[in-house]
Amino acid sequence: MNDIYALLEENNLSRTPCRVEILKTLSRADSALSESEIRDQLAYSYDRTTVYRTLRSFLSQNVIHSISLEGGEVRYAMTPGKDKPHNSHHVHFYCNNCNGVFCISHKPFETPVLPKGFQPENFDLLVHGKCKNCTT
Repeated sequence: MNDIYALLEENNLSRTPCRVEILKTLSRADSALSESEIRDQLAYSYDRTTVYRTLRSFLSQNVIHSISLEGGEVRYAMTPGKDKPHNSHHVHFYCNNCNGVFCISHKPFETPVLPKGFQPENFDLLVHGKCKNCTT
């Protein structure tokens, strides 16, 4: 719990019950969670707008990061270490069996070389397959 309080303080975020609960939920999750999965695991039923705004605050401070999946679904996971730049790209793994989304590597990978005039703003590397729990 002290880690969560420290994380909020380091990012100049006030310690609201909703923020604390969302960070506790994400920190104990085995894989990235959707907004609805986060809301389902909260002890108190916060309204959808409060949860959405809290997630946006965490994203803007790089406390968490988002993973975009096919079909427009977004999952959220804790960002490891504040020494990573906000736009640090790393590999995610999507399990075709259990639908889990996992951060695989927090080592940035090289930005693809794009044709002249193209400016990348964001990109993801999402590997599909079966996770370690589904292959045993």
